[in-house]
Amino acid sequence: MDNKKWMRVLMGASMVLALSACSTNYVDSYVAANDWQSLGEQDALKGHRVRDLTSLADGDLLSAQQKYSTGYEIGRAEFCDIDNAWPLGKSGQSYFGICDGMPDGSEFRQQYNYGHNTFVMEMERESSSDGFGFGY
Repeated sequence: MDNKKWMRVLMGASMVLALSACSTNYVDSYVAANDWQSLGEQDALKGHRVRDLTSLADGDLLSAQQKYSTGYEIGRAEFCDIDNAWPLGKSGQSYFGICDGMPDGSEFRQQYNYGHNTFVMEMERESSSDGFGFGY
């Protein structure tokens, strides 16, 4: 593998590590502030499934869960806007089905799948042209 390809691999790995560090930091800051509503909202806006607060909340777990649920539904409504589905899939991000059961949930999934199929085709095209990636 030439240096250019190694650099791409290293940059990709660095970005994944940086993004995972950022996701942990937002959780830690909301937990420290007991801001359960904001944590729920951010989790939904990132497309995450509902989080179990048992190991995070000190004190009144029921109150924390209620506030988290309120925030989660606010973020979920924004995340599940049908206009976000195709770009989410096209970017290669995973979709964990948080819009299922909502009025436009099946259309959201369908649009996400269209975008994700485009992403996969582009990756296959790229890998076939430079011999790196999917190996086709």
